[in-house]
Amino acid sequence: MSWTQLQQSLAEFDSIIGRIGVRLGEDAPISAHLEMIREFLSDRESMDQNHHLAKWNAVDFKQFYDSVIVVSRLTDAVVALRDQPEGTLRKRLRQVVSGSLIQDFAPHQAKDYFYELEIARLFIRAGFTVALREPDVVVSGNGLTRDLGMACKYPSSEAQLHEHFSKGYRQIANQDLDGCVVVGLDNIVFNTVFASIPRFLDFRPGDRHPLDVADALTMSAIQVLVQQRASDYPSERPIDGALLTLSVWGIWGQPAGFVGLTSWALQCDSANAVHEDLRRVVGAVRLLDSGDIALR
Repeated sequence: MSWTQLQQSLAEFDSIIGRIGVRLGEDAPISAHLEMIREFLSDRESMDQNHHLAKWNAVDFKQFYDSVIVVSRLTDAVVALRDQPEGTLRKRLRQVVSGSLIQDFAPHQAKDYFYELEIARLFIRAGFTVALREPDVVVSGNGLTRDLGMACKYPSSEAQLHEHFSKGYRQIANQDLDGCVVVGLDNIVFNTVFASIPRFLDFRPGDRHPLDVADALTMSAIQVLVQQRASDYPSERPIDGALLTLSVWGIWGQPAGFVGLTSWALQCDSANAVHEDLRRVVGAVRLLDSGDIALR
């Protein structure tokens, strides 16, 4: 995504929220981020390069960093989901904009709802049909043999993980669907890796591609969880049908730019009726550009 594409995405976002009746007050956490990015994009068109650089080099980089990431993620998700029923999208979006969405790996209910929208966005980008309904997201089409219920969970601590799996499986069964539990590991991983979360993430100094690092973390996590489930939670349904994700934004590339990365790890026994369907879903998502929302 270029800055021009972000500008187009922001304009479409404004049109969508106007159509469905979502009002963003000045005190809404997202409003300051939207205002900063609108000003940046407007200046980029109206100023010569030297004046534009001089003005924005003087802006607090952390505020700009947070705003770019929040606005890019939110506008792209909403644009991808623009064809959802207006009432459904309105309700979900009001929940999302009720709190802070910055990438600080701190728990907030708004981020839980935002995770559902971003997972739905990725499924749509991968070519599937998506409905925002119980258990959280329902995926169909693109060669799938049946509708798949995806119960999306965004835990803030390891202690919550198995409770989330149990709840997710119940949600799917209550809808008389097959499917899996989709768990975002972002908060858990980054609060474990760092003693204190850095102000911003710069992937450039590492000797490995950041997606390779994320893939190793998600694969290790799914193996540990399956073993824990069997040994420590024998009365609960075993993990059979799980997608773990690790999503992170940071600075990457030459020239340096903002990039968002998502790693996926699938666990599904070969005897599971939806084994091949889930493999198809993950395969399609992994074909997406690893930096599918990149700004340079």
